Amino acid sequence: MKKLLLVAACFLVVLYACNKTGEKPNVTVSATIDGTDKTFNTDDSLGYKNTDTVYSATVTAASDPSATADKLELFIASPKKLAPGTYALTKPWTPPYEPLIVYKPNGSNNSSDIYVMDYTGGHPAEITITAISGTGIQGTFDGVLVNASNNGITKTFTNGKFTVGTP
Repeated sequence: MKKLLLVAACFLVVLYACNKTGEKPNVTVSATIDGTDKTFNTDDSLGYKNTDTVYSATVTAASDPSATADKLELFIASPKKLAPGTYALTKPWTPPYEPLIVYKPNGSNNSSDIYVMDYTGGHPAEITITAISGTGIQGTFDGVLVNASNNGITKTFTNGKFTVGTP
């Protein structure tokens, strides 16, 4: 599981460096987590790149501007230009071209507090792009995330929605 966190961290560092502009668009992210509605409307960082060699999008949003706010990270990397459609884990796992969802309650960076997609395939999760343009991206996400310390605890995400900018 530590390898998974390292791979996820590397993806996000590279992607954050690829932010298309210094201007931050409006962000709206929400989901139902274990039956409780949650909103993440404070953008933490954004990135979107659709070039001849790199196709990726990331949204990192927080529930509020504080350091202890819950954070949610959505990431998609694809060997093809990003387009409307569903991005789900494949078996066998084929990094770096996979989606990634990371949930950090209280903004924690401690693996025992972080929830990630299950790359073993035991718990399904996916991100769907419903609209995408040069000025924004919109979609949905859902699935079961597992605790990064592999302690058996899960978080179920339903009704996940995100809009960044004007798709």
